[in-house]
Amino acid sequence: MFFTAVCANWACAGEIAISQSLDRFHIPFEDSLHFDVVLQWQGPQSSYLFTSPLSPSFDRLKVRGFTSSISSTGSGDDEVTTKRFRYTLVPTSAGAATIDPITVSYISWPDSVPGQLVTEAMTIQIAEPLPPVEEDGAATWWIVIVCSVAVLGLVAFVLARWSAARQPKEIEKTPVEQFLNRLTALKREAGGDLKKFQVGLYENMVAFLKARYDIESDRLGDNELAGALEATDLNDDQKEQISRWLVQARRDKFRPVVGAPGETIRLETEIRQFFEKL
Repeated sequence: MFFTAVCANWACAGEIAISQSLDRFHIPFEDSLHFDVVLQWQGPQSSYLFTSPLSPSFDRLKVRGFTSSISSTGSGDDEVTTKRFRYTLVPTSAGAATIDPITVSYISWPDSVPGQLVTEAMTIQIAEPLPPVEEDGAATWWIVIVCSVAVLGLVAFVLARWSAARQPKEIEKTPVEQFLNRLTALKREAGGDLKKFQVGLYENMVAFLKARYDIESDRLGDNELAGALEATDLNDDQKEQISRWLVQARRDKFRPVVGAPGETIRLETEIRQFFEKL
């Protein structure tokens, strides 16, 4: 039977709050558990920037997996954003395990006011390891048979992998390389049609920001986009240039656009040279 136990500590700083939870407080040594840290605030995802990664400290536990996610519900004044950090923990020894308090540092946007939130310490009871199963003579023969089958299976697997390795593999492209490939195709499809080029450019830049920085720019206004770009590794000139192209392309999607002769080629060349340097 699966039991869920939740320990929540809410500490508010302005409109942001933190909570923590465990899916269980007693586990077998051979099992694992989930530890969640959840941040929630009133407003869009760009309202807060998190300046450093979490650095949790565990006793008698170690991290086997980690995930993070962010989502929003509602819109306008009713929008609520939730950011979740999930750790999958496994025991390293039996006894009373502890999770030390975790400090979460952030900066509110757009006023750039720094702040911190801190979780509470938590304790988990870990059972003693199960004793090893003694084997008799008959079981030994079964182990020999099973191992023989496993070896044959491993040989077949290695041969299959070797055969697959000889096949040419497509090298995974970086977000910049994907952007430039799509830009080449867009130039060919749009020709001298500036309106068609701007529509395709907007979709290409939205895909690039999502792939490289996990920024959903199609959901952000102009000011929100500028705030989201502040958290990237781009310099100020690069942030301003990308924002300018994206905002202009978004506006051109919904209005008549007539470009001067050669405008599409000039713009494509300028954008290509910019992204080739990223």
